[in-house]
Amino acid sequence: MATSSEDRKAAFKNVIRSTRVEAALPIDDYLRSVDQMIVDICQTRDRLIPAIAAGTAPRDVIRRLAMEFYYLGRWMTPDFAVFIANAPDAFSLTMEHSEHYAHWCQNFADEAGFLRDPNHVLMKWEWCQMMGISADELEAYQPLPETVAVTFTMLYYVRRSYDEGLAVFGYAGERLAAKSGYAKALYEGLRDHYGLTVRNFEVHAYAEPDHGDKAEALFRKVAVTASAQQRCRDAIRNTMLVRDARTRALNRWLE
Repeated sequence: MATSSEDRKAAFKNVIRSTRVEAALPIDDYLRSVDQMIVDICQTRDRLIPAIAAGTAPRDVIRRLAMEFYYLGRWMTPDFAVFIANAPDAFSLTMEHSEHYAHWCQNFADEAGFLRDPNHVLMKWEWCQMMGISADELEAYQPLPETVAVTFTMLYYVRRSYDEGLAVFGYAGERLAAKSGYAKALYEGLRDHYGLTVRNFEVHAYAEPDHGDKAEALFRKVAVTASAQQRCRDAIRNTMLVRDARTRALNRWLE
């Protein structure tokens, strides 16, 4: 018997309904489930940062890594302003009455070099210069496809909504970066074994723990509805998938 158009529409709606989360989880339960999902996805153990920390990574690998970091910063920093504009309290009476908007404005001012530290993209360029990389070489460099994927997956969600941007940039970004201790490991490894004092990592080593804690606190305030929890889970899942692929690609440099 032929299926009518109305029957097909009804069946499609039932499929959509069956995959929809009907009720929000308590925030602590939700965050535990997200953290477990991240662990399940990110199965690749990073070998490159520990190698730099131990002084065993070849200098040419560090040279390439400097250019990869430069492009991450160059592409992501301008769109930070979009993330701030999406903050739910952007139209508070004054900035002092806001929390999300005020925090990310301060964060962006720091990234852009308007507070105590230099512009963060400039610090990455300075690292490249330490490695003998010219402006022409940097402009001609082709980043890893996985770096492109990580960067623009995050920027996609930053542009979609504030809660999804906060999920990938804050909760699964700054928070996890702070917990990993990568900045301190790179700063000390480059200084002690390669004679490079890279201010980019010195700055991130002391700033990211506070930023990570604040990102989690803010995320707890927005991931409270079933819709937000589902969208943020999907955003984090997709970002972690490409991030794990990037870790595998960077590991291959040591083979």
